[in-house]
Amino acid sequence: MIIDKETKIFLEQRVKNNSKLHHLLEPKNLREERLKQLKEDNLIPPKISAFKNKRIKSRSDKDINLRFYFPDNFNENIKTPIIVFFHGGGFVMGNLETHDYTCRSICNEAEMIVVAVDYSLSPEYKFPHALSESKDVLQSLSDFENEFSIDLNNLFVCGDSAGGNLATVLAINSSKKNIVPIQGQILIYPCVDLTLTMRSMDINLDGMTLTYETMNYFIDHYLKSKKDSVNWEASPLFTSDLKNMPETFIFAAGLDPLLDEGVAYKKRLEYFGNKVTYKLYSGQIHGFLSNSKHFPKSLECIKEIGGAAKSMLCNRSA
Repeated sequence: MIIDKETKIFLEQRVKNNSKLHHLLEPKNLREERLKQLKEDNLIPPKISAFKNKRIKSRSDKDINLRFYFPDNFNENIKTPIIVFFHGGGFVMGNLETHDYTCRSICNEAEMIVVAVDYSLSPEYKFPHALSESKDVLQSLSDFENEFSIDLNNLFVCGDSAGGNLATVLAINSSKKNIVPIQGQILIYPCVDLTLTMRSMDINLDGMTLTYETMNYFIDHYLKSKKDSVNWEASPLFTSDLKNMPETFIFAAGLDPLLDEGVAYKKRLEYFGNKVTYKLYSGQIHGFLSNSKHFPKSLECIKEIGGAAKSMLCNRSA
């Protein structure tokens, strides 16, 4: 098993500090702990042209907060592609702040608008609430098309972990013409099988933030019933038909309980004739993308994400 130097240092430090395990905390405390960690890391946010906070109403009449990021080369007179980003956190934690650094970085590297989605968390809002809100967000983008000069012919979805789950399910819905067209999907160690039956679920190193126990905790909070774990909109790996999917990029971590399900999803996409690019960061753990202070490889991955988005562009609208 390969483990990068910075990963080893991070895990040893967590063990030394007796860091709290996610699944032993109540959701409220877990969210507070995540924000505390963010404050301690004190990341200097990359400079971008601008950002704007917006709010829409979901079909359930609940507010959904969005944050639009604009790249340095943004020109309001030219239509600009957009990446809709869904944060990770097991459907239980995460918000606009936890992934602000990541979204700014992707915005710069892709030279596209990025809009981060602050979807509702579990257990207060269980499946399929977050997914329903995510669909509402995509449908609402036309409301901002002229205001922000958005090129909706180049609409991409992107997400890490649980956010990768939402992005995946949206892409499948798009392929079935249930929602607006999606040009491509970029998935970072996506969670696509909530049955937790893959062999990689056995990966467990001292200090890891994501283990089988943590995933079980997240899913217990997210799903109303275990039966939902085989619903394809909860576990997109079980989708019966993956024809005509948008082009896909998958970025994986080698020391990750979700590793095998990402590989399985790649193979199923390829089986149905879709174009897939897969990149493995073998010595990294789950969550490395959103912490460049501890994991320098995250910066390399963000460059790859930006390049992936650019490579999938169709002809821009004028």
